[in-house]
Amino acid sequence: MRSILLCEGPDDLWFSAYYLHKVAGWDTCNTINDLWPLYKVYPANRKQLVEYMSKGIDSVAIWCVAGKDAFDLPIATILDKFISAYPFDPVNSIVILRDRDTDTEESVLAHISALFCNKVTLSNHSTSVYSESIDGEEVRINITPVLIPFNDCGAIESLLMASIREENTEGQIIVDEACSYIDGLVNNHDVGQLYLTHAREIIKAKFAATIAATNPGHATGLFQDLVMSCPWEKSEYVKSHFDVIVHAVTTPID
Repeated sequence: MRSILLCEGPDDLWFSAYYLHKVAGWDTCNTINDLWPLYKVYPANRKQLVEYMSKGIDSVAIWCVAGKDAFDLPIATILDKFISAYPFDPVNSIVILRDRDTDTEESVLAHISALFCNKVTLSNHSTSVYSESIDGEEVRINITPVLIPFNDCGAIESLLMASIREENTEGQIIVDEACSYIDGLVNNHDVGQLYLTHAREIIKAKFAATIAATNPGHATGLFQDLVMSCPWEKSEYVKSHFDVIVHAVTTPID
């Protein structure tokens, strides 16, 4: 089956691809034309990225849309170019990976549903079926929202800190102290005026401070290095989100 995984940023794309590879045995797709013979997923601008992964006959295009408010055009493109234009062979599954940030889960799900013309009722971590009759073809597509329920920006960083926090008491202390340390800097008037002025910068700083304590050798590395520095794949919290994605891109419509 063919799926499209929409996510916010390049870190989300990288981590999703790495999870599919490390946990589920997926690899970079080298047979794109065979698995996607009629249409391809292309980035709409320079900020967006697309990575194809496959395992057997299953393939997913992981599409970084470049921002939590940038899902509208990609979903409209999917409906227009990959469904309405090919109702006889549409994409089978669409997964939307998004950080809830300060929005309510209900408002995010309502917005996503509206992008599908309110023809599907969505629940977090659950697959719903979007159906429509196009040119005499009954089109049915799985839609799965995966909203990571944090009040802060930075879904992946928050998720990885949660995995460190749940590992043991020491991990919990380190995460809590790292967050308190960064919050203290942000709340300092002089520092707060110059540094860490955006929510996403703050959560990244908290994650970096956590890694500096748990694995100093990776503290100055790239995001990929930081991810590899902790056994996140053992975390039940990480699995509770990303196993939903694995299921969504491998399970056909009922």
